[in-house]
Amino acid sequence: MAGPTIEEARRLLESAHILREPADFDLLVFFARHPRTLLASESLGALLGYELKDIARSLEALLESGLLKRTQTSTHAARLYVFATDAPHEWLPPLLKMAATRTGRVALRQVLADRPRERPASGRSSNTEDAARAGQRSVVLRMPSDTHGEQRSDAKAR
Repeated sequence: MAGPTIEEARRLLESAHILREPADFDLLVFFARHPRTLLASESLGALLGYELKDIARSLEALLESGLLKRTQTSTHAARLYVFATDAPHEWLPPLLKMAATRTGRVALRQVLADRPRERPASGRSSNTEDAARAGQRSVVLRMPSDTHGEQRSDAKAR
């Protein structure tokens, strides 16, 4: 029996508009498996292997979509996350079914990783983009050529 194909994963993710990055998908699968979770965002990042800013961005996407609800007490940083299994998303059951197998998860993650990103994956832009926003120029220093006529290295000046 063959597993899900990349094309099947692509079609499924086209209808799941909120899943834009692998972190979005990984959080969705985590909460589907653990529908009532009491954790701090830092702990979620450590469990799933993402930086805090990536987790925060993905949490907000799931919260805005109605797939996740969050409560917080003032006594500690941990928050109760409740996965909304009754959310009106037609794509959710087939996506979770595909994600239930290793080959399905691999296909879905590959499609997400290959997508052009609408929001930066790392939450940071390049130094050139940062400099342009700040009205600065990005300067590239060229090192003298070695004996083979190749450039040794490039470095950005700040």
